[in-house]
Amino acid sequence: MTQKYMQELARDERASLGISDHEPLDPYALCEEHGVRVYTVESLRSFGASSEAILHFTSLSTATWSAALVPVGSARIIIENETHAPVRRRSSIAHELGHFLLEHEFNGALLGEDHKRQFDPAKEKQATYLSGELLVPEVAARRAAYNGWDNERVAQAFNVSTQFAQMQMKGPRVMATRAAKKYATARVGG
Repeated sequence: MTQKYMQELARDERASLGISDHEPLDPYALCEEHGVRVYTVESLRSFGASSEAILHFTSLSTATWSAALVPVGSARIIIENETHAPVRRRSSIAHELGHFLLEHEFNGALLGEDHKRQFDPAKEKQATYLSGELLVPEVAARRAAYNGWDNERVAQAFNVSTQFAQMQMKGPRVMATRAAKKYATARVGG
């Protein structure tokens, strides 16, 4: 799976929602577009989840997971940890959508005997990259970097955390800094 393919996929998904590369994406709307239902852990009580299980995932082990894409027959649902901040929940939903859109197969259990998620590092890396392209596309990050935006401004513009903004801005910010130095050197020498 190439980065170019994932960039094009993200661009197509954003277009299906009628938004440009420079507007914030609502991952919940994209879930709806694909028929992927999103449930909070607490809402699983109505499906028979025990109070102990809900307590475990919303209080005792809240930091160990954010969301999970779960197969239900031929359908997929996402279960999210509602105890996290909304910006983290948005990035978690986008990450799980990354697995869905890339058609990652399920190879075994979601949780191991130690109650920790089982995952394929290559698939996780792809889903992370695609979630970044969905929420803050590289083209938008480049424009923001060339315009001198800090992480806080990017976070506010795209409704993501400052950590997520920093992750997306790393490469584009380096490019913008190099270009500015090159331009300054050319002006002084020319």
